[in-house]
Amino acid sequence: MNAAIKATERTESAKKTRKLGCVPGNIYGPGINRNMNVRFEEKEISKFLKSHSIGSKTIININEKELPCVIKGIQYEPISNKPIHIELYATSEDKLVKVRVPVKFKGKEQLAQNNLVLQVLEDEIRIQGALRNLPEFVSVDVASMKDGNIVTVDNVSLPENVRLLVKKDKVIARIAKAMKASQEDIAS
Repeated sequence: MNAAIKATERTESAKKTRKLGCVPGNIYGPGINRNMNVRFEEKEISKFLKSHSIGSKTIININEKELPCVIKGIQYEPISNKPIHIELYATSEDKLVKVRVPVKFKGKEQLAQNNLVLQVLEDEIRIQGALRNLPEFVSVDVASMKDGNIVTVDNVSLPENVRLLVKKDKVIARIAKAMKASQEDIAS
């Protein structure tokens, strides 16, 4: 876990924190002895969130300590898409944590070459494991799939000691023939 971000404890309201050019947040969980209201520098947290999302592991540097955390929630301003609140779950590397992680589909280019498309039904799944074992994302290779194939959670490969929190037969994507638009469809 090498991603780290600096936070400062705050006493002011979330609204006032935003006026100061910062993003408010909360840290809670068994890794700390009390819930903390924190703030992050807006530029720093925006840059950080370009490569991290809900379910990502991170280290929060606060009060001269390093807290291992998982991002549990991110709220964005609807128009500007700037982060307006971050929720973090502090734990130890060995504690079990339940998270949602993104599903990344590999091999979509091969599907396109075969005139097929991937219809994603679920773009994240729930998993549980010790923080040190949790992946940032899970991936599924769809390159060799054919028209009509379905992708279930069972197709997802997980690291050892990490388990699914959804049924293995849950469908997360389908493979279908790409529809070609006719001249009549284009004209209308």
